[in-house]
Amino acid sequence: MSIIMVHGGADAKTAPPYMEAVRRAALAGFAALEAGLISAAEEAVKVLEDCPLFNAGLGSVLNLEGRVEMDASLMDGLSGRFGAVAAIRDVDHPVSVARRVLEDTPHVLLAGEGATSFARSMGFLPVNCTTPEMLAAWQRARDQRFGGTQSKVSPFTGLPRADCPACDTVGCVVSSRGATAAASSTGGSFLKLPGRVGDTPIIGGGIFASRRGAVVCTGLGEAFIETLTAGYVDSLLEQGLHPQQAAEKAIARVWGEKGAVGGILVADSLGRWGAAHNTRSFPVALMVDGTMSEDFIPQRIS
Repeated sequence: MSIIMVHGGADAKTAPPYMEAVRRAALAGFAALEAGLISAAEEAVKVLEDCPLFNAGLGSVLNLEGRVEMDASLMDGLSGRFGAVAAIRDVDHPVSVARRVLEDTPHVLLAGEGATSFARSMGFLPVNCTTPEMLAAWQRARDQRFGGTQSKVSPFTGLPRADCPACDTVGCVVSSRGATAAASSTGGSFLKLPGRVGDTPIIGGGIFASRRGAVVCTGLGEAFIETLTAGYVDSLLEQGLHPQQAAEKAIARVWGEKGAVGGILVADSLGRWGAAHNTRSFPVALMVDGTMSEDFIPQRIS
């Protein structure tokens, strides 16, 4: 049995354009599955990095200085190998740079200017990932800060909640023939300090994969790091919990300990899956053995 599950981020809309995008991502992952689970996870995430509706790659949010800094990672559950980049700039597919870190270096994480320089050495051309929408959001937020006013915006972007076109981390979990993999990518949090790194490239924080299962998280990154949420989910799988139970328990835990919101995807090596969140919305696409599940809805934990 093969499972590919993709999410578009905490609080991202579930309107047709968003759902169509996450389904395209799942289809791309399935098409790449014969090349391996890492390839499947990477290709799924690349689709969302190319889509300005989501806070990853093109369309990422801007930091306090008005720049895009992105994080991404991949993990192979069978081998335990991990590759990540943090605070990388001016590349269209941070997840693919993370794969190069995994496969072409002895390291697991490259950050900042070093990550960007490595990307150039691997042939990744400079790409401006700032969209007009994100630039306008940053300018509005800057003006409001200087003016001493605040607006009701998404905690993950600077855009009004009512028409927020981009939200937190995107990610994918894959399970096939008893093996698992995970991939994740994000532009981080809106108006973050330059150099801030969230949970996406932190093994055990926002992502984890093992011989038991694969996990990706989205939400307030600091909370997921401090609670090692992805690693906690894996420990629940080790105890024998179903992925759905594990996802729900982990969301309840991060809320109980940190008052944080987010979402979690889990797929285990037994061909089971789970998805839970405590945000207003959480777009998720699920494919099982190449068939898209049209009626799948992740469980909302109140």
